[in-house]
Amino acid sequence: MSAKIKVDRELKFANDLLAPVFGELRKHENVLSAMHVCRGNWTCDETVLLEGAYDKLGEFFDALDVDMLALEFSTERAGEVRQLFANNFLDKKITLGLGCLNPRNTIVETPEQIVKLAEKVLEFLPPEKIWLNPDCGFATFSRRPLNSYSIIEQKLVSMVKAAHILREKYCK
Repeated sequence: MSAKIKVDRELKFANDLLAPVFGELRKHENVLSAMHVCRGNWTCDETVLLEGAYDKLGEFFDALDVDMLALEFSTERAGEVRQLFANNFLDKKITLGLGCLNPRNTIVETPEQIVKLAEKVLEFLPPEKIWLNPDCGFATFSRRPLNSYSIIEQKLVSMVKAAHILREKYCK
């Protein structure tokens, strides 16, 4: 059996599990449905974590009745933003939770780096359809986060500054 057939079956299985959940959420007013796709957040060693662009999941994402995709983009392992929007209609239907902070390293992203990443998404989505967030969050293990609270705070402060810059520039 080819790998493609196996992947297709797995994605159909995932869709069969998710569709009723998103369907139930649709029954409620003012509820935003969101899905995060994780590439791994248990180690700081990027070389052992999953990699690959989101274009391979474009049709799957497109078929989901979900409002937001919360996706990792702070690492090169995720591919380019443009690949997410290749061969699908996601630009017409989703809000992107743009993962712009890497919780797996101690490098504090600058507001300028985050703005630059968000501006790549502006080629596909309007500003109100872009939310900044960390990849995966920071508290992977309750007693053993991947970063110190000091680094986490610095990263979040940088993300908030980037949000202010983007709002000032694109949301007037």
